[in-house]
Amino acid sequence: MSANYSKTKIKIGIYAMAVLMMGIVGVSGSLTVIGAQFSSASQSMIQSIISIPCLAVLPTTLLSGKLMGNMPKKTLGIIGMVIFLVGGVVPVCLTSLPVILVFRGIFGIGVGIVQAVASALVAENFIGPEREEVQGTMTSAQMLGCAVMVFAGGWLGDIAWNASFLVHGIAILSLIIAFVCLPLVRAPKKDSTDVVAFAEGGEAAGGGRGKTRLNKSSWSWAGITFLLFIGVQVYTVYISYVLSEKSIGGAAESGATVAVACIGGFIMGILYGKLAGRAGNLTFATGLFVMALSYLILALAGSMTVIYLGGFVYGIAMAICMPAAFVNTANSVDAYSSAMALSITMCAQNLGQFICPYIMNFITGITSSAQPSTLTYLLAAILLAAMGIPAVFWGIQKSRQKGETT
Repeated sequence: MSANYSKTKIKIGIYAMAVLMMGIVGVSGSLTVIGAQFSSASQSMIQSIISIPCLAVLPTTLLSGKLMGNMPKKTLGIIGMVIFLVGGVVPVCLTSLPVILVFRGIFGIGVGIVQAVASALVAENFIGPEREEVQGTMTSAQMLGCAVMVFAGGWLGDIAWNASFLVHGIAILSLIIAFVCLPLVRAPKKDSTDVVAFAEGGEAAGGGRGKTRLNKSSWSWAGITFLLFIGVQVYTVYISYVLSEKSIGGAAESGATVAVACIGGFIMGILYGKLAGRAGNLTFATGLFVMALSYLILALAGSMTVIYLGGFVYGIAMAICMPAAFVNTANSVDAYSSAMALSITMCAQNLGQFICPYIMNFITGITSSAQPSTLTYLLAAILLAAMGIPAVFWGIQKSRQKGETT
């Protein structure tokens, strides 16, 4: 860490980048409006507006993990935000769905860089409880950015289908703040002893510094995150379709529903450090069960009031599961390896987000359900609850191991 930069400034820079990390779902509230504009396109094609950026993030996060070993994270982060801005806003001027999808892919590259750099900055500069606190607050910043973009996107979508893409202009503000607040620090050499020694308490602490060393635990968290985000993505991809199936809302209400979820996530993100301190290794399992509950509420809802309640609970669950997954990933390896481990976990996250609609549409297509999107929420609830059971046993085992060690 540069002596000229306080931790407070670095936190502000990280949070400014985090505002953009959920930018992929910024136009999710307008999917039905965009679908009406391109009426000949299939539902899966329209949903590709969300899934294609997730696909573009996959190689980007891995490449970013490599690049961060050779160039300043600030430089890479700024490049990512510029790409985010160009890929996100240009579709306002386009009328061809295939060309829009190309720019959504470019947009995904920017998102992938921002995600990787912001998370690596947390792991590099903070340790222990402070890392959990910063990770939680970063989740709050993500939710705040998502709330602003989705709410504004839904509102703009009611004005004009393509106006919803204007929400990505928020990257201008993030770009300025990150430029001012983040230090321009050269990447440490592999044999350098200047790597931040935050790994105390990590599973690989004290070993492997200067060489990327991934282990069974880090790969396991990547796999868990993949499954998690198949379930997580259901909310943003299908919420507008659920409202349409139930005939209780349109694009504006869909955007407001996602915004309400982000408010719940924003509040929980601030409180995450305290929750993690109390729940310990059961934090992740808690988030899984809360998210499963939120999906049950949404599937059974018959009014916008109940939909908003389910969305709020979902946001709380998101702000528990996300930081828990990334903190556990960072803690599973040594300091030097954390950037690559986090990049792989984020790659798994976005792979889960990308394939979510294809898997869910296939399953609901087999059932020939009259309300396929509502059924999707029930299936996701089962998936998350099923993940929660082994997560409880894992948490108990980890707590016992820690007790034996101390």
